[in-house]
Order: sequence, then structure tokens, then C-alpha cells
Amino acid sequence: MCVLLVAAGAVAYARSRDSCGEAVTSLSAAKSSSPFLDAQERARQPDENRDTLVETLAGDPAPIGAVVGAVGYHYEQWAQVSSYAQGIGVRTRDNPDFTMLDDTTLEPRWSVQVDTKRSAYDASDERYLVATMPAGTAPDLVALDADSGHRRWCTHLGGGVVHAADQFATQFLEDQGVAVLGPGSGSRERVVRLSGEDGSQTWARSLDADSGDFLGDLGDGTLLAGGRAQFELFDPASMGERKEGVSLVLLRSKDGSTVWKRSEPAGSDVHVVGTDPDAGIAVVQQWDGSSRTARLTAIDREGNDVWSVVPSPGKPFDAALRAGRVLVRAEEQWSAYDLGDGHRLWRRSVPARPQFLPYGFELDSVPLLDADHALIGGTTALHTLDLGTGEMTDAALPTDGINTTYWPYQLAVTDGLIAIATNTGAVVVRRE
Repeated sequence: MCVLLVAAGAVAYARSRDSCGEAVTSLSAAKSSSPFLDAQERARQPDENRDTLVETLAGDPAPIGAVVGAVGYHYEQWAQVSSYAQGIGVRTRDNPDFTMLDDTTLEPRWSVQVDTKRSAYDASDERYLVATMPAGTAPDLVALDADSGHRRWCTHLGGGVVHAADQFATQFLEDQGVAVLGPGSGSRERVVRLSGEDGSQTWARSLDADSGDFLGDLGDGTLLAGGRAQFELFDPASMGERKEGVSLVLLRSKDGSTVWKRSEPAGSDVHVVGTDPDAGIAVVQQWDGSSRTARLTAIDREGNDVWSVVPSPGKPFDAALRAGRVLVRAEEQWSAYDLGDGHRLWRRSVPARPQFLPYGFELDSVPLLDADHALIGGTTALHTLDLGTGEMTDAALPTDGINTTYWPYQLAVTDGLIAIATNTGAVVVRRE
């Protein structure tokens, strides 16, 4: 998992290690609570929209199973849900900022409170990482045990203050160490590797990594850095200001040395859709400023183009890498491409009316049910998408005409649970 926020360069700020992570408080299970109500609690606290959602989901087919918890609110996207090896993570507008709920019982395992106005998060199966974003200093990085929430280490990152207009990214490594892409001097970026044992700095280097939008594992001890945000790639004003220069850099994770660089001409650039470390392939959206064409391109670990296609001539498109396939959405046209050779697996249309997806939907938010199926939150149903054929099966959501009451804006899937967060309530069900 790769977490993105913004950062800007500043003078390094030194503090004693004793103050490291003082804004981060980890709470035990006994001191944590879940916002989700069980059936008895819901009966004592009726909520029309929440209860309608619960009743509809209770009658849905697999993969939707029995309802185990729900909470209601009023058009404020109050609950944020995410998935982890341990279970469902939930953030609410109340403190603490994050609570890990057990995949079997839905009971709290631990929670964490972060007292800075902004913060960033990342996780592996073993660690949960908090990056504080104080207004006047560089972030602290605090690594917690993902099972218990106990603090494993903390380090002062250094290198500059993180502001709301620049990029910041993290990537867990095999030894549970962390690589961090953040602000460097001038227009350059700074990449740091931290030890998984104690958070100490293994190496640090400065480089030109385009807009610094992405940092990810490309396998065989390498890290891919660079690219720009997707919305900027399809913004004519943004691309008009793009000068010729580096778009991507591949680094050796052991020492930070450069394996290769990839450049793009003025007015052209790439957005990294994702990487497959086992295959050693990165997928990018590539905008060609001269032909005004958006391409989907696969790049191997040696920096060579493996294949390239134009999914939607003359149109921008959304894309996501999922289990050896690249999903593409261009308006009502959906398609999938094989990661290995780029051949199109299928193409299908979805309805234009009623609106098929909630406002702001992005393919990168789609969770996998297994290696061949993904779960899509539509405006009228939860759709199980067969990645190999493009076929969809539906599990109904309640509807209320053209209103957005029950539109899902987040889905989270674990081994045992599925969480659905809508505009007026969030529900957790057993996964069948």
C-alpha cells in the first residue's frame, strides 16, 4: 500500500529523540471503542436511513453475508473504512483518529490518536505507520505493531516541512523498513530508507523525481519513483507548463543508487498506475503532448516498454492495476488488459442512466475479493466484477430516486468482512 500526501522543502530541524512521536498516542483494546452498533444497540437507537441500508444488505446474496455492525449519520461521510490483515480499520470525525477492528469479532484491537492537524498513514501485514505533519517541522514517523498497536519505533524524518501542496509517499520493504519520498532542496525530491528494526536512517539521497507523485516496489530490490498525479496528467494547463525532463527513476533499495532514469519531452508526462513486483512491471498512463494522445504503457525492470495501447482515443481514462490485469474506465466504457502482453481481455458498457457510479469514484479504490473478482460500489448495487470476463453480478443497495442517500463512497474487504460506507451510514457484514 502506498500513501500520498503533499510536502515542500524547508531547512532541516533537529530535535531530541525523546520528543519523537509525542503527538501520537496508542491506546489498548480496553481503552478503544467501535462506532458500529450491534442489533440490540440499533434497536434502542433507530435511524431510518441506516436501518433501511441494513435491511437491504441483510437480504443480499454472496459475497454479502450477515450484518454484524452499523452506524448512521447525516450526509457527512463521517466514517472512513479501510482493510488490513487484522480486520477493518475505521476513522471517524471523533477521536481517536483510527481504530483497528478484529476481523472475526469486530471488537477493537487497538486505536491511535494523532494530535497534529494533518497526518499520513501506511501499513503492511505487520506494521502500521503514522507520519505526523506538524506545521513548523518535518514529520515524525511512528511504527506500531499492527496486531496490538504497541509502538515499535519512532524517528525524526528531517528534510523539510510537509505542506498541503506537495507530495509525500511511503513504501514498506521486505524487512518492515520504510522508504519515504518527500521534499528535497529546490525542485528536487528526497528519498530516505529507514530500518525496520529501529527506524534509523539506512541511506538518504536527493533526486529529480518529476512531481514526486509515486514511490513503489518494482521487485528484485528496486523502488520506482516519480510521475505526476492523474488529474494533472489530463489538465491542459498543467501539462502546458511541463518542461522536458525526468519522469521516472528506478532506485536500488539497498543503497539508493540509480538503476535508470526515464525522461519525457516538454508537454508530455506519465502517471504511475501501479507496480507488480513479482512480474517486475510498472503500468503508467502516458500523455503525449505532440499527438494529444493518452496511452497505457507497461515498463519492465530494465526500463523498456513491454507494450502500449490507446484504450480510448481522444478521451481521458481512469486505470487501476489489479491481480495481473489493468482495469480501464473511459466514461461508460470499461475494459481490462493482460499485464503480461497488453492484449485486451474484454470490453463492456455500463448504463449511462441511472448514474452508474457515485461522484468522485476512482478505479484505484476498487478492492479485490480474490484474484479473479473485484467489488465495485455502484449507485444502486454492489457489483462483483469478474476480472477475466467483465461479467458483473449485483447485490442491491436501497435507492431513493435521484438522491444520493445510499451511494457508497468507500468499500473495504478483508478475509472475513466487508465494510460499506455510504453518505448516511456505514455497515459491516460477514463475507460469504
